[in-house]
Amino acid sequence: MSQDPTLPKEALALRITNYVACSKCADEVAKLDPPESLQNYAAMDVGFTDWGVQVWCRRHKVNIVHIDFEGQKLPADFRRLEVS
Repeated sequence: MSQDPTLPKEALALRITNYVACSKCADEVAKLDPPESLQNYAAMDVGFTDWGVQVWCRRHKVNIVHIDFEGQKLPADFRRLEVS
C-alpha cells in the first residue's frame, strides 16, 4: 500500500454528510432540559478493529456501527488539516 496521500487536500475539511450517533443518546438528548446538542452529549470511541472500523458509545457501552472491510485493505489519509 502506498504511503502517498490519495485524497485532495480539500477532502480533509469537514465533509460529513450523514452523522453517526448512538440511538440511546439521541433519545436522551431530545428530553434534556436545559437542551444540549447531541454532538456535546455523545461520548464515542472510533477506531480500527481486526475487521474494519467500529464506533462505540462510551455512555451506554454499546456498539453504534461496525463497518466490515471484508478483508480489504483500503487507503486512508491521516494528514491533519488545521483550520483557523
